[in-house]
Amino acid sequence: MPTDERVAPTKGPLAGIRVLDFTWIRAGPWCTRWLGALGAEVIKVEWPESPSTRGATNTTVVYTTPVGLQINLNTGGHFNDTNANKRSITINTKTERGIDLIRRLVTVSDIVVENFAYGVLERWGLSYENMKKLRPDIIYLSMSGFGHTGRDREYKTMGPIAQALSGMTHLSGLPGKPPAGWGWSYLDDTGGMYGAIYALSALHHRNVTGRGQHVDKSQWTSGVALNGPVFLDIQINGRTTIREGYPPGNRSHWPGTPIVNNYRGRTAAPHNAYRTSPGGYNDWCTIACFSNEEWQRLVGVMGCPSWAANRKFDTLEGRLEHQEEMDHGIEAWTKTLGKYEIMERCQAAGVRSMPVQSSQDKVEKDPQLRYREMYMEVEHPVLGTWPLQNAPFKMSETPAVNSRPGPLIGQHNREVFEGQLGIGHQELVDGLGDGTFWPKDLSMDPYPYLREMMDSDSPVDWTGMEAEPSPVPAPTRNLGPDPTGAYAGLRVLELVDETGQWCGKLLADMGADVIKIEPPGGETTRTLGPFYKDVPHPDRSLSFWHYNTSKRGITLNLETEVGRRLFRRLAEKADVILETQRPGYMASMGLGYQDLKSDNPGLIMCSLTPFGQQGPWRDYRTSDLLHLAAGGQMASCGYTEDDVPDAPPIAPGGGQSWHIGSHFACMAIGAALVHRTVTGRGQYIDASIHDACALTTEAAVNHYIYSKEIVRRQTGRHASPSPTDTTQHRCMDGNYVNVAAQIRDRMTSDRLDVLGEWMDEMGLARDLLDEKMRHPDAITDNELFLYLIGNITRDEMYRGGQERGFNIGA
Repeated sequence: MPTDERVAPTKGPLAGIRVLDFTWIRAGPWCTRWLGALGAEVIKVEWPESPSTRGATNTTVVYTTPVGLQINLNTGGHFNDTNANKRSITINTKTERGIDLIRRLVTVSDIVVENFAYGVLERWGLSYENMKKLRPDIIYLSMSGFGHTGRDREYKTMGPIAQALSGMTHLSGLPGKPPAGWGWSYLDDTGGMYGAIYALSALHHRNVTGRGQHVDKSQWTSGVALNGPVFLDIQINGRTTIREGYPPGNRSHWPGTPIVNNYRGRTAAPHNAYRTSPGGYNDWCTIACFSNEEWQRLVGVMGCPSWAANRKFDTLEGRLEHQEEMDHGIEAWTKTLGKYEIMERCQAAGVRSMPVQSSQDKVEKDPQLRYREMYMEVEHPVLGTWPLQNAPFKMSETPAVNSRPGPLIGQHNREVFEGQLGIGHQELVDGLGDGTFWPKDLSMDPYPYLREMMDSDSPVDWTGMEAEPSPVPAPTRNLGPDPTGAYAGLRVLELVDETGQWCGKLLADMGADVIKIEPPGGETTRTLGPFYKDVPHPDRSLSFWHYNTSKRGITLNLETEVGRRLFRRLAEKADVILETQRPGYMASMGLGYQDLKSDNPGLIMCSLTPFGQQGPWRDYRTSDLLHLAAGGQMASCGYTEDDVPDAPPIAPGGGQSWHIGSHFACMAIGAALVHRTVTGRGQYIDASIHDACALTTEAAVNHYIYSKEIVRRQTGRHASPSPTDTTQHRCMDGNYVNVAAQIRDRMTSDRLDVLGEWMDEMGLARDLLDEKMRHPDAITDNELFLYLIGNITRDEMYRGGQERGFNIGA
């Protein structure tokens, strides 16, 4: 029988915390995966007939099964990575005994996490109010698509649907073309991050006050704020994203259109992706010049071609006006060199350039990821030894560690039910046969460890935490009956630019007193448009407003002795310092972590930088565009060749690399704060934006690791090694809907009846539907939806579909 003897013990910041995990698909499991990496004991509750990313028992669909393995519920490589650091139990929640055992697990757990549709746990009798009766300080994290309140709480969603609804799908693409979409479920990855961030904040709050809470997270609303200042621009300036030249592809401005800020940071030219030698599918590089000086350096790197000597390219205005000619000239040069050679030549000259990296590139060719040990091998009892993705941050006191592979289904039934809860061995044996712990009609033959479990009469080797509820630290302060957030009472010094201000805002919105420290003259984000009423001014930047609400602000010049002395005084009373200065800068000023912790042993300091504090790329110059290229996002985002011939890989807009890095930094800070409530000790966090982006492409990396497949870009849907159904369609009114989740869940006869009633209500002919019902294989589900979509408006399709239980996004 598989054992956990090979698992190295770890004392992470969440050591002593137990998480009861009811999650499935991606967002929820991605959340609990990182709680496990941070040291929590995660018990994953499963049922083989609803196995999420393990694959369906009645099909051959399993994500990334290595060649040569017979497909079953334990052979999914993607599941292995997404669910590392967990134990697995199987239990039938439709039985009275199953629910009774779940209740007993709740009593000994600190956090319960689920990402079902609204109401599932309530129907099990496990509402938050009922769970509080079992454990008064329980933390319940629900991660449904629309949250547990509001008009649409019954609606369904998955990553692509949430992206469409939140406005994020329109951030990616070329002018006049359909939205390119994201190429993966960005809001599943990001939803998992938010789940972990919120769980950690609630855990910190519980350790400080002694009180638990229900955290009601909505997937689609998480995406709204990630549009950047788009909504402020709409509300204040009346400028919508349905406009000429938007989205601008990879450029910050589309040629021949009015010059307005397109939510890509500073307006720049060049700012694009360019083909490189030898001309393969992912042979592209990105280059961005944010000043005339950087442009002249690029001209020098290119060998001073005659076309670039024309005075019309000397200014930003000239380069914007003549972008097509300029980009043509740059690409004539880039096509003669490989993408890594271009990067090295440019970076050596102080020019921003990074390669568009595929998953293969990241795993095999990226020296920075290798240096940072982002892929470390862990043995799996069925799959063998494979790399698992590591955390994109280094914690000095309590490192995040992949302590175990993804579990086999039901692997820990005996440990948990007998060893932890104390049920008799015969009850476990009976339950595996009577439908309590395993479906009666599902063979155990592919899972011999279950038979071994039944036949074993040896004492149970329980290697987890004690069966009793984990002790909670005595409350350290009284925040009153209505504190302003989970981090109320904490002080954060924020010394950041655009790359880290989102992390500071998240901490501030959760109650921390964030003091933004700007240099005299202000931080650079103040110069970014769009501006209030389109009047440029440091206090009218909508970008600055969006990212810096909930904070206080001061100016301080760290280049002076007085400024440094004042900063040290502030640091003596700070809980957290968040900084994004170049590696080594703070230490050179005498303000590094080692300098400051002697006066404040509980200080947590997080350095969030493009590539981390060490490694061959640590001093490289970057931008949002460049991070999305090197991180792998662009390799997944773009168009199917038939839809837009010769299209480049696309970087979604809105500053997403800064968001991604900030999410992981915020998670690391939250974990360090929890650890401090127990030990009183602070620590240093070295967080890398590049590492974070490399983690955030859902299954793309695992496709390569386990199957040696490289995904290809597809219009408005997931990138895939092979073509998949079209899921984004244009409605009668010219707007788009996404039916990704609906196509994934094939239509049953009952659902066809509902669809027929809907078509009758809309006055549409039923010929196609009738043929489908007579001959199910003659008409695809997609053909049915295409007919309906083409004859009604976007909002009719979205609202009408959701009201009838169809998972559709507008």
